[in-house]
Amino acid sequence: MKDFLSKIKFQLIYAFLWMVIIVIHFFALHYMYNIEMSFALADSLIFNIIFSVLGIGLWFSIRFSSLLKKKTHEIFIQHLVSCLILLLIWLILSTSLLELMFGESVAYIDFLHRSLTLRVISGLLYYGLLVVIYYLISSFRVVEEKIKKEMQLTTMLKDAELEMLRSQIKPHFLFNSLNAISSLTISRPEQAQEMVIKLSELMRYTLSQQDEIMSSLKKELQNIRLYLDIEQVRFGGKLNFSSDIDEKALSWAIPSLILQPLVENAIKYGIYGSEEKLSIKLKATCDESFLTITIFNNYDPDHSLRKGTGTGLKNISERLEAIYGRYDLMKINNTGSEFEVQLKIPKNAEN
Repeated sequence: MKDFLSKIKFQLIYAFLWMVIIVIHFFALHYMYNIEMSFALADSLIFNIIFSVLGIGLWFSIRFSSLLKKKTHEIFIQHLVSCLILLLIWLILSTSLLELMFGESVAYIDFLHRSLTLRVISGLLYYGLLVVIYYLISSFRVVEEKIKKEMQLTTMLKDAELEMLRSQIKPHFLFNSLNAISSLTISRPEQAQEMVIKLSELMRYTLSQQDEIMSSLKKELQNIRLYLDIEQVRFGGKLNFSSDIDEKALSWAIPSLILQPLVENAIKYGIYGSEEKLSIKLKATCDESFLTITIFNNYDPDHSLRKGTGTGLKNISERLEAIYGRYDLMKINNTGSEFEVQLKIPKNAEN
């Protein structure tokens, strides 16, 4: 959402409210205190226009403060200091201008000085009113942003549902797996039966996660091992997988089905068209704030079939951004012979 002051509608509302205050101020001076019309008009214009300009700066102060998520007592101290500074600047500028304009009128200048206490009280009311309005607007902005991100995530998940199915269990993967099972039914029937069971479990897990945003690292790793066991039958000794998992990380909540595309990508671009062995390493560590998952794989650049479009990695990055509201949760490092993808999963999704 753009800053509310940049919108014409809010500018007009802000200006209108201050015009109402100026009119009330003028009538109060002229009819209640019998201040000459020209003096009353100048007084109301100068005091209120200066405060309205200073009030714009107050909005940016509140907006910046809300981004820093300060504690209650820090906010109170900030507003106490801010209020004193604003009132001091406001009174000095306003009274100085009016004294410069009407210094020859002893009666008005005397009234101006005698009314400073009342003006301080009105300034405090102005400040309090603006703070309440600005915090309401700021809260509205936060809620609107959260709703927007939730809608974005929901839309993304719905639109990507079929694409996720294709990316998790691709037709060629099923075709190759069934061919491998077919060839094993005669030579190694027990292994063929085991492969059918694992393929069934893999499909069941993938389909069950289509409506789930989050899963645990433990479940995702079990799914990865099923996938790799099936691919191991096809590639045999060419495919090696190792993992180093922090036990504390196993219960960490991560986006569903976010690891398998990375492993698929490693196999696709690391083993096809190459005679070298493919080594995939998965490492997971965690601290109080983040789970860090790193997937390494080697590849032979001389036998690479083609460069990928990067769509899979982009989709993962966008999912992380939509769930956690951050842009820095995925890093890619390509050395020319080894490809590394690192995911940083925060403790909690953005609420």
